[in-house]
Amino acid sequence: MSKESVADVDLRSYSRLSFIFKYVTPETSSIIPRLRIVMEVRHTPLEYSATMPPHAVLSFARSELEIMKVEDVAIRETYMYVSTLVADPPLCSLPPNSSATFSLFADLDYYRLAQIEKLRKGGDIQTRLLLTFIVKIEVQGQPSVEEVKSVYIFVRIPKSDWVEEILPQFKFKDVALLEVPRIDHPRFGEVVKEINEAWRLYSMGEYDGVLVNCRKAIEALRNIIVNMGFEKEEADEKGGKRSVPDWRKALGHEEVGKFIEDVVKKFYSFLSPAAHHGKSINREDAELAIMFSHAIVNYVSRKLMRT
Repeated sequence: MSKESVADVDLRSYSRLSFIFKYVTPETSSIIPRLRIVMEVRHTPLEYSATMPPHAVLSFARSELEIMKVEDVAIRETYMYVSTLVADPPLCSLPPNSSATFSLFADLDYYRLAQIEKLRKGGDIQTRLLLTFIVKIEVQGQPSVEEVKSVYIFVRIPKSDWVEEILPQFKFKDVALLEVPRIDHPRFGEVVKEINEAWRLYSMGEYDGVLVNCRKAIEALRNIIVNMGFEKEEADEKGGKRSVPDWRKALGHEEVGKFIEDVVKKFYSFLSPAAHHGKSINREDAELAIMFSHAIVNYVSRKLMRT
């Protein structure tokens, strides 16, 4: 699949370990996306060694997968941490002039896959494997010695392999990734608190609570608009007057203001328990409530920050 890469590590003056990248493939027998990197290690005695070739036993320790930031190549090579690498098997026993194959597994959730997509900028993926291991050197007639070794292995994954073979196996395009924008308007502390609580309840599967907190967030948003002086009066159910947000003044646009006003009124009704009488609130209801609430609050707060 990808271009072969080799890195050597000398074991004192006895012998040499050569780590050879073979190929990379998606591991599909896992709940989360997992990348399998297949390696070969060869153990070769050095020609100038004056002793008997040793027996080497490798025990893999914490290792890491990193990816190069494409925009930094012209200045310097900058690598970003992606995932810990887990070796299988965790031990390799290597007599002189022998080799063994092992795999390195990297867990790649959908957030990490999305970040890799950003970093590669439509091109190949240049990775760096930091492989750390403990090697036990056994020479006949001498006490065994243990040493900690590290080696960098550079692996390029062609974009054709990544896009056509790996990502489809991960079902990456089947998952919608939404980077939720941060709401940071100084006046919106109460709204943010309710939105954050709605997200927390959503993650715990408490969907009824999601709608309750989204309703509180919209109530807080309307109060903020009125308290900022963007208000008007309208008739209430008893024939009196009440102050309500004037979205046209708040947003500085007649058509957009009218649209937001209509949307907020109808959405607020959707969030009311009466709108769901006789049925349980499910995940789809909660998703609509929290996504829509976040979108409205984010849009209004950003518009107000520019005024």
